[in-house]
Amino acid sequence: MTQILTVSNFVDDFDIFNKNYKEKEKEFKVDPLYLSCSLKNLYDNGKGWFSLDSDEVRENVTDEIKAHAEKVRDYYTKKFFWTALSNNRSMSDYRHRLLNLLENRISTCSDRDCGIYFKLPYFYEEDQVYDHFKKNYTTTDLPDVRYSINAPKEDLELTFIKQSQSKQRKRNIERFWFTDQKYLYQIEIEQNNPLLEMFTSMLEGKESVTIQAYRTLDRLDQVHFYKLYKFNFKKETHA
Repeated sequence: MTQILTVSNFVDDFDIFNKNYKEKEKEFKVDPLYLSCSLKNLYDNGKGWFSLDSDEVRENVTDEIKAHAEKVRDYYTKKFFWTALSNNRSMSDYRHRLLNLLENRISTCSDRDCGIYFKLPYFYEEDQVYDHFKKNYTTTDLPDVRYSINAPKEDLELTFIKQSQSKQRKRNIERFWFTDQKYLYQIEIEQNNPLLEMFTSMLEGKESVTIQAYRTLDRLDQVHFYKLYKFNFKKETHA
């Protein structure tokens, strides 16, 4: 019988942050990066979750998935190479480990390595969003915002540009990105929030929205933006 994993089970099985955890090793007959891209493809197409070495995941590895996996490999090996070259600080242990996995095509993996492979296609998808933002918007040197006590919310006329996902250790997040044609603004909602679907539907078919909110400076992967909080849509008024 095929073992089907939920996200919570996957995290529990690979709880590498537990001090009593002892890593195990597993040998894959297929490049683990191919398998992780295949697994994401199955999930994105509504086929469910499977273990990384399941028959379903191996049989789903096509030439197209292999080509995509090689794009992921090339992207991160180049990205971390240039980061290391231009930065006097040494790379983190995680990045060293990731580079070693990708460059040497390591297929005998610890549980921690399996976790890295599993998340990499999701990180790649998210990083493509940030790279697009860097090219098209002002993502550095944003003016700071400070509010006086009892200051009212700002009325922000914004254009909705993209929705992205982020899979963290125990949180899955939907990020909604907006712009005022120069800077980026973001609203973050957890995927298990019961109001997520309603919020998404309120953005459908609208070129621009007026959001009443407070904002604070934040950043992700060197992309600086305004994160909105205590927000609400401004009610439309009719003459």
